[in-house]
Amino acid sequence: MWDLVAIFTIALVGGAVPLLVRWTDRSLHAALALSTGLFLGAVFLHLLPTLTPVVDSHAGHDHGAHDHGGHAHHGQSLPWLFVLLGALGVYLFEALFLRTHDHDDKHRHRAVSMAAMAGLSVHAFTAGISYGLVRNGTDGGQSLLVAVLAHKGFETFSLANVFWLAGLGRKAIFWLVFAFACVTPVGSLLGHALADSMGQGSFTLLHAVAAGTFLFVCMGELLPEVFHHREDSSIKVGLLAVGVALMWFLHGPGV
Repeated sequence: MWDLVAIFTIALVGGAVPLLVRWTDRSLHAALALSTGLFLGAVFLHLLPTLTPVVDSHAGHDHGAHDHGGHAHHGQSLPWLFVLLGALGVYLFEALFLRTHDHDDKHRHRAVSMAAMAGLSVHAFTAGISYGLVRNGTDGGQSLLVAVLAHKGFETFSLANVFWLAGLGRKAIFWLVFAFACVTPVGSLLGHALADSMGQGSFTLLHAVAAGTFLFVCMGELLPEVFHHREDSSIKVGLLAVGVALMWFLHGPGV
């Protein structure tokens, strides 16, 4: 049980760090550049690569490509369809239900923060389920634990910064971070039951939706917000690169 307590604690500490800082608009946008880099790294170095085994498994069956080309094509495209649905769904929800003329930026930032929370929670929950399946003291379990611990603090740090951008208060941010910190431990405790009922294909599609959500959040909202003002552009580019590099280091070759 100590391992789940460690996962929860690191997540909570990572999300609490931004709550201890007195942010100015300038410093918040600099921190947001780092958070955006972390999110982009998570999308392109972790979430999207989890979809490739599905594509490869279909591509490896030559007879399927010749005899049932249409079925093979749809099988390969299905995860990417869910990436598209994740990205488009967030945009449509924001544009049709949350956008107003008087407080457009406020509502848009709230939508972005909730989309980031939803996408990251899906990712954290499936990671918890995966860890729950190997949580038995084996080398595989220990390696996955190290990977989960390495990510938790960065994830909640980034999430808290996005909540600051949305104008939420410290108390609200703390409880949202607290709730997110519980997601992976809960997923781990439910790992065996959910894995048996859902199957690997369901996990892949959940990852695809999460990836689409983050693609929209990062490319459509966070990057434009980070570079909305021209000051400190070189610093922001550097922090963006640092965030991606951290994710590359954590996911390195073969991870």
